[in-house]
Amino acid sequence: MYDDIQGGITMKTDFKIGTHQFHKEPNMNYALNRIYAVNGGDLDEIKKAAAKIQTIDDWIKEFLRLADTALSEGRLMNASAYFRAANFYLSCNDSRKRETYEKYVSLIRDIYKEEFANGGIREKHVPFADGYIPVWHNEATCSEEVKNTVVMHLGYDSIKEELIPIIDYFRRANIDFYLFEGPGQGEALQKGNLWMTHEWEKPVKAVLDHFNLNDVTLIGISLGGYLAPRAAAFEKRISRVIAWGVMYDFFDTVLSRRGKFFKYILKTLLILRASAIVNIIAGLKMKRDTYARWGIEQGFYVYGVKTPYEYFCKLKNYSMKKISHLVLQDFLLLGSTHDHFIPQDHFFRQAKALVNVRSFTGRIFTKYEKAENHVSFGNTPLVLDCMINWIKEHSRRYNT
Repeated sequence: MYDDIQGGITMKTDFKIGTHQFHKEPNMNYALNRIYAVNGGDLDEIKKAAAKIQTIDDWIKEFLRLADTALSEGRLMNASAYFRAANFYLSCNDSRKRETYEKYVSLIRDIYKEEFANGGIREKHVPFADGYIPVWHNEATCSEEVKNTVVMHLGYDSIKEELIPIIDYFRRANIDFYLFEGPGQGEALQKGNLWMTHEWEKPVKAVLDHFNLNDVTLIGISLGGYLAPRAAAFEKRISRVIAWGVMYDFFDTVLSRRGKFFKYILKTLLILRASAIVNIIAGLKMKRDTYARWGIEQGFYVYGVKTPYEYFCKLKNYSMKKISHLVLQDFLLLGSTHDHFIPQDHFFRQAKALVNVRSFTGRIFTKYEKAENHVSFGNTPLVLDCMINWIKEHSRRYNT
């Protein structure tokens, strides 16, 4: 951890390096690593909790217990991490979903209250549809000839409060930085009542219009690996696009762990619009498989739908297969060797499909670099340095 003071603003950054084998179940193991590496959980407490967790209900029980204990002992960062962990697996039908979100956000604001009070993070609400898009802006004190402006957004299930250390990292690199939650994400969903849209150029346009931005680098995380390229295909004020995580086709990705036969059957039923059969099959799967139930119910919450059939129809919209050729900007594609979620061939399929980009750079992070997991959260500084160096190199190339 370091404390850095500039212009009266103090920020704390704590990046944990490396991945751990906390749990045998891949999704839970990744989530546990995320709690430690990104959210500020205690290593020993996470290890002990992981040993007691067999089910999603176990997960929720253990992390709510840890959150209450840490809070009673005044360990605010640990408490926030555990409330976030519990929130992750809570069903949208559980009243504790909103409660744990509010507790997490409140704790983060308390921990970083100086940054909000002194202008290290400037909050704005951009009107959009019937709600608003929350934006955090960190302004660079730019002394360089070329001013670099970055707009970053989230993916499927992250929250902007998790990324405050990343805001600081870009500030230290003297980059004008905007972080927003779009429809279906964080505050935009919880308070702005905005469901996710695959037409991501629309919220991006709203942000660019509101702040009068041009010549920006757009970064999307995880599902943002589809959302950002999609926006770039239709929004030419984006000059550079970074897919921080590969998301060539979300439908294929979600079903990749369910077997080829199940994927074939489901695709066929969707083509036939056999909604009743899809709902029956998915309903049976949800009864037997708590992870499937959680994933589909989370989809109901994010997309504002009520049935598995509607959920799968939404997923099919999130694909770069038919629009990759429309992306004309400089493109940086970031993958990793041991991503438990993304099929490895999607990196190369996406790279091959970007036939009209101005330039293409691909980077696959490895276990040797301790950055092998999904979006390489095992070594965040390595990824951030890669992005920042690429942004500055490609900004100079066309502005000198």
